[in-house]
Amino acid sequence: MKKIPIIVFYFFAQMVLTDSSGWAADARHGEQLAHRWCADCHVVAPNQHRPTTEAAPFATVARRPGFTAEQLAFFLLSPHPKMPDMSLTRTEASDLAAYIKSLAR
Repeated sequence: MKKIPIIVFYFFAQMVLTDSSGWAADARHGEQLAHRWCADCHVVAPNQHRPTTEAAPFATVARRPGFTAEQLAFFLLSPHPKMPDMSLTRTEASDLAAYIKSLAR
């Protein structure tokens, strides 16, 4: 009978002590970030008709051969000449990449 509480405690401890990067990204939060940071240059949602620049629509980015959310999140963490430095956290970059990935459908 005492093994069950020990197993539950062990499982809970693993959840709490595990690095948060192992948790699933939040595409809904990524959508909020996209509207805040990216919509001026990119088409970030199906109901948005045109951006103000010639930046690729997010759905197009998501459908590129070899696209992975992980690679995009890494890209977003590095400033690039054509993009502003948004100073995203790792979690925010993962969330934004998860949202973009969701647009591939």
